[in-house]
Amino acid sequence: MSVRLSILGSGSAFSGCGLNASSVLDERVMVDVGAPPHVLLPRLGLSLQDIELVLLTHFHMDHIGMLPLLLGALAHAAERPEPGRLAIAGPVGTRELIRRLTVAGFGGATQRRVETVVAPRYVVLQDGSDVEIGGSRVRSHAVVHSTCPSLAYSVTRGGLRVGFSGDTTLCAGLRRLAGEVDVLVCECSGVDGPVGGGHLWRDEVAGLIREHPTVRFVLNHLSGRVSVPGALIAHDLLTLELTAS
Repeated sequence: MSVRLSILGSGSAFSGCGLNASSVLDERVMVDVGAPPHVLLPRLGLSLQDIELVLLTHFHMDHIGMLPLLLGALAHAAERPEPGRLAIAGPVGTRELIRRLTVAGFGGATQRRVETVVAPRYVVLQDGSDVEIGGSRVRSHAVVHSTCPSLAYSVTRGGLRVGFSGDTTLCAGLRRLAGEVDVLVCECSGVDGPVGGGHLWRDEVAGLIREHPTVRFVLNHLSGRVSVPGALIAHDLLTLELTAS
């Protein structure tokens, strides 16, 4: 059985190397919403209504900024979603922040329509969470990035464990994640040397790959095109059919 992984956005926040961070697993789970899903999903043969779970790694705008657009597009779609089908999961404060962003960006009327038509369910995750959400098993690991709460995730679909680093340094949480997954979508913000703000760079990622030779690495959150032995370098709209080793 194969599981489809699509990278909607592969670039870091300000680099212009690609759209901002967003991935879709098994056509049902979206991890971060930095790229416009209502524009990009149809290019992959998917629709907004296919998404049943959105996972947010942290609250920087290049990872959550397009979520109000996703919610608004669902709320105004000709094909109405099933109320309560969509779950949004992330660190403490996710629900309050997304509501505020939606109101600030599109007004209270849109937020009320989202609450009525979409009626998303919110799930709070933290370090050590191990929960079933819809058809996915989600395990959370706290990682070190900037000053905001940040989580990396292992998502099991179709018997395959796929990890998503979010933004992170080379920390214990990232190493725990790498030790439990078959595939790891891993940030690689720095090309020629260390970068500030709590990110990984090429040599750190290369070391992590050597520590976990059986894990398949897909690198994203790129500030430039980079080559790392043993890793696949993502680009916008990259789609992979993954199978268990």
